[in-house]
Amino acid sequence: MLCLRIVLTSLCWTAAVWALLLSVWTDADTDTSVCSPEMYGNDTAAYWACRIQFAHQANWFPSPIAGLFSYEIWNGYDGFWQNGAVLETFVNFLANTNATHTRYTSVIKGGERNLYSLLEAYGPYPSFDDMGWYGLAFARIHEVLGDPQFLQDAEDIFDWCWRTGWDTSGNCSGGFWFDNRFDSKQTITNAQLLQLSAKLYRMTNNTDYGKKMHQIYEFIVYNDLINNSSYLVSDGATANCTAADVYGPTYNSGVMIGAMAAMYKATGFTSYNDLGYKIAIGILEHYCNENGILVEYCNPNCNDDALMYKGIFARNVRYLIDVLDDPIREDYLLNWLDLQVKSNIEHNICDLNPLTKCNISYKDGPAYYNKSGPVFSPDWRGPFTYGAPMQQTSVLDLMIAAIRPGTNCTGKYCNYDPYYPAPQPLTCGSRPCPEGEDCCEYSPYTSYTCCYTNQHCNQTAGICVGN
Repeated sequence: MLCLRIVLTSLCWTAAVWALLLSVWTDADTDTSVCSPEMYGNDTAAYWACRIQFAHQANWFPSPIAGLFSYEIWNGYDGFWQNGAVLETFVNFLANTNATHTRYTSVIKGGERNLYSLLEAYGPYPSFDDMGWYGLAFARIHEVLGDPQFLQDAEDIFDWCWRTGWDTSGNCSGGFWFDNRFDSKQTITNAQLLQLSAKLYRMTNNTDYGKKMHQIYEFIVYNDLINNSSYLVSDGATANCTAADVYGPTYNSGVMIGAMAAMYKATGFTSYNDLGYKIAIGILEHYCNENGILVEYCNPNCNDDALMYKGIFARNVRYLIDVLDDPIREDYLLNWLDLQVKSNIEHNICDLNPLTKCNISYKDGPAYYNKSGPVFSPDWRGPFTYGAPMQQTSVLDLMIAAIRPGTNCTGKYCNYDPYYPAPQPLTCGSRPCPEGEDCCEYSPYTSYTCCYTNQHCNQTAGICVGN
């Protein structure tokens, strides 16, 4: 219970402390800064979200190799799914400031892709959880911006996942398979599509989505994926219809919390909110350090995927906060988010001049814009180690989640939406291939492929051949 006691001490983190931090870091801004505390009524989390979002876009969007893909990609994300998940991060900033700004709406709307384009992007066959991130992002964009095309895309994604990935045998009460090998049922897939089905049920009034929502939830309950005593969420279901003894990735709990909030909004049953709150407390009790800061289970050896998990947890905690009817629980979770914000600002930030001293990763080549800070590293306890888009997104999710309800944006930069270039086709002269892989150009100067490491390019034929 130590973590829970620590949260209560964050109430002592006074406005004076916030003001001191703001004065220290605002000095790092230039006259051309597009963010200020005053824009957001001196809401600290909103101000930092603004600065972090600016740095995120300046450093990692667009990707120099974006022209090679059928979906919108960022410079340096490790996976296809992350490029979908970040859209939800961006649109939540609009939502949590009461739609009083339109920052980066071109990036948000530019991420729209139909089902076919997403399937084409992930050959030969995408995993269902990867598609789920796009479905959730598109549903949220429709919810905030009212764009019907995003709703249609979200429906198409869910319907495809159901047709292709739901276990129709009835074994273990169904459930979504992880991918087309049909050999595992991971919690993340089922939590995502539970949340998405609940959102689609509410948005469309289509009772078929409501029926499927209950089927997915029945699978989760039948397989005991939510522990009845710790309220930790298992990583998946075993073949004998029990929960796998793997508890750790915080995004499992996070997306499940978001699913409970979505089910409450769709049905009005407060029991879902109660369960969502217990799941949140389960993570706070078991995965915070002695100072109350959330630590991912795999730290310090997390892969790039896991660097996004804590932010996804925070994102979904905010979804729960927004539907809670208990001000004590709401304040408790908001104060916990504040504590995470404080730790990152005090211990896990790099905003040096020049920014090249901050050890930032650009996997796909140099940034299009001038590089900008602040940047953050994976461990919210600090110290700063290196910057990359995964951990930047995670901290941005946190800051957006911590924005106090009722915060608005005022001023000309509330509509800040910089031009970004259309993707340009690359040639071998652009050196697009990873080290050790030959670049092989075909249809001269219009396209290329990267050969496997056991191949070389036959320049005459324009094809990769075995060594």
